Amino acid sequence: MKRDQQPILLKNVRVHNLKGVDLCLEPGELVVFSGVSGSGKSSLAFDTIYVEGQRRYIESLSHQARRFLGEFAKPEADAIEGIAPTIAIEQKLAGKTPRSSVGTMTGVYDFLRVLFARIAVPHCPVSGEAVAAQSREKIIASLQRLPEKTKIAVLSPYAKGKKAEFKEDFVELLSKGYMRLRVDGHWMELGEVDRLDGSKAHDVDLVIDRLTVEPANVSRLTEAANSALELGKGFFSVFVFDTGEEISFSQHAYSKKSGLSYGPLEPHDFSFNHPGGMCPTCQGLGVYSDFDLNRVINPELSISEDCCTIASSCETVRFGNIYRHLAKEYKFSLKTPWKDLSEKAKEVFLHGDGKKWTRMIFTHPEKKNRWFEYVRWKGVLHEARERLIAAKSDVYRKKMGALMTQIVCPDCKGARIKTYPAAAKLGGKTIAEITAMPLSDTLSFFQKIILTPLEKIVAEELIKEICSRLEFLIHVGVHYLSLDRTAPTLSGGESQRVRLASQIGAGLVGAIYVLDEPSIGLHPTDHHRLIDALVHLRNLGNTVLVVEHDADTMRAADRIVDVGPGAGQHGGNILVNGSFAELLAHPESITGGYLSGRLKIETPKTRRKQTDAKLSIRGASHHNLKKIDVSIPLGLFVCVTGVSGSGKSSLIRDILYPALANHLHHAQQPVGAHTAIEGIEHIDKVIAVDQSPIGRTARSNAATYIKLFDQVRDLFTELPESKMRGFTAGHFSFNVKEGS
Repeated sequence: MKRDQQPILLKNVRVHNLKGVDLCLEPGELVVFSGVSGSGKSSLAFDTIYVEGQRRYIESLSHQARRFLGEFAKPEADAIEGIAPTIAIEQKLAGKTPRSSVGTMTGVYDFLRVLFARIAVPHCPVSGEAVAAQSREKIIASLQRLPEKTKIAVLSPYAKGKKAEFKEDFVELLSKGYMRLRVDGHWMELGEVDRLDGSKAHDVDLVIDRLTVEPANVSRLTEAANSALELGKGFFSVFVFDTGEEISFSQHAYSKKSGLSYGPLEPHDFSFNHPGGMCPTCQGLGVYSDFDLNRVINPELSISEDCCTIASSCETVRFGNIYRHLAKEYKFSLKTPWKDLSEKAKEVFLHGDGKKWTRMIFTHPEKKNRWFEYVRWKGVLHEARERLIAAKSDVYRKKMGALMTQIVCPDCKGARIKTYPAAAKLGGKTIAEITAMPLSDTLSFFQKIILTPLEKIVAEELIKEICSRLEFLIHVGVHYLSLDRTAPTLSGGESQRVRLASQIGAGLVGAIYVLDEPSIGLHPTDHHRLIDALVHLRNLGNTVLVVEHDADTMRAADRIVDVGPGAGQHGGNILVNGSFAELLAHPESITGGYLSGRLKIETPKTRRKQTDAKLSIRGASHHNLKKIDVSIPLGLFVCVTGVSGSGKSSLIRDILYPALANHLHHAQQPVGAHTAIEGIEHIDKVIAVDQSPIGRTARSNAATYIKLFDQVRDLFTELPESKMRGFTAGHFSFNVKEGS
């Protein structure tokens, strides 16, 4: 115990089923709260100690801040003393947003972004070669080689993704003689714009000059390029008005093979949550929802028979003419069944011809008049996606969603960021490759990385911090995860251990940490790592309170508080507040009884006989599964075991359950990679019981959730007095107007 900290004192606590208990805890200890489920452990640790700490913190804030944060009700107790700032690391899912990952939750990815921006070797995503510096003379020569009579604008980047009004900047630029800007892709006269919306991020480019490429303008073109390089610090771009193309020129990064130039890389370029870094196709998610061709195309029908259900009909004037033009140009028949069409014909119909504009002659089928239009054909899939984006009907969106499937983004290949930063390499690996490695391999990579003396000066502290946080993650038993593992795919126990590792990395001192069964879902071989992490958190100078059933954690604790003896009204008393030996010796403690061997669960003497009915999963290859075949007997109590990260959840939660739900209940859940599932005909229903909360509303309780209260209301409705007064079931419900 630290001399300057007073003990944690609780007097006459009456929260939930606690029966006026008193408790004294020494600060700086690892304390385990044990007892049967429902005995009052969480009521004491979370609903009393944690809530009181949070309540005191919120009361210390201003009135304005308290309005937004809300207020905690004071726990029912005569006195609560010695409470330090409290932090809860609960047993719950990390969240549903795929934009959050293990790397972002722990802060490791932030250090990685800075590291790659500073010392990674940029590569050209087109040629694959490392880019190199380009001289000013070569840039000007490349400009002069543009086709004659090409109308261009020379642009220098002024701000990228910056939230500001730019009012003073515009006045200064105008005084220097600049006349035009390009703001977020729109051309503006500098004298006509006063300020921008300061609440939005803007990309501002300064127009150095607008001119036509011709021999008479060589000196003017050279002067504009020099000015743009100076203002853009070695980087500028040229916008071609005729084609809408923008060509970048850089003194920092140039690829000889592809002839492309790139700008300097910044940390936000490696962020899949920043508009400047995320892949524009998948919006930084790494996956892309596209139409499943097996669902939208009937291979037995032809294009003229509308073989594609999401394509506009061949009977319409516009698309009938477009399809006939494509058939004539690429030499295929609209009456040929889809299965017999050439791959080129299918590609043009689905994905477009790749041309900027195509001159097509249109003929009205009834009036017979003719006209021509310039059409930019991008394929029926693009047309369907555009209709889906513009659709306002939820019914239509749901209908189209049923025809779509998630695929790896075709542009970023799952890297989630733009192709140029995604191609940068550090130690021969891209940032996507590093984040896809198991955490243990990632730590080994950074421990063995070889840097130049200059790179060491820049990166030594960054790598030290990355390795430190990776070690914390490995110590809490999640060494098998990767930094790119998204939050929705983590179990409740995994997300809790990831948050525990991030708290250890924060290095707080003098706080009270409250944890809810951190060992859940963890294989016994990894328990020692988790216990070491809890001890480390205590050794930093914190008080660690753990609600736990694990015997190893109890043995490692400084103090055990056993609550019981039973659950609900049969619990709520503190039986033990002392050592592990005292817990074993207490005669009323159910926990101590089982740990000491006085009580035990007998192994069943008879077993249910196995039948021939079984479920067989073939070729399971989701995540780390190695194309395995698994047969599960039906009608038995079956356990799927293995060390943490071995693939148990991938097999059952990601493959078997969604496949059965889709087949039996017409769900539309994504299913992990596998070849087939046999034996579904033996079952008629599948139910998943997971760790997700059953609801957040205070109007829901256990009785309403399992529909028991419906029968209670019906029973009261049948009473003679209820019939006399005309009471219906609604009068006995607290969720409708009649009864509330």
